[in-house]
Amino acid sequence: MKGIYFLVILALVTAVDIIVPYFFIGGIASLAACYLFWSALTFAVIVFAIIYTSQWGRRS
Repeated sequence: MKGIYFLVILALVTAVDIIVPYFFIGGIASLAACYLFWSALTFAVIVFAIIYTSQWGRRS
């Protein structure tokens, strides 16, 4: 069942990765807005990867 959560979160991150730059910050002519978005998204993916992989090798 844990694999389905991973796929749902992966689909959500992919949707955010596509929708936000084109529809929400596409009209903002500021490099800071893009930099903040990509930094936040990268940080969120790193935290998710750490949490998801922290259970590897352990029996449940």
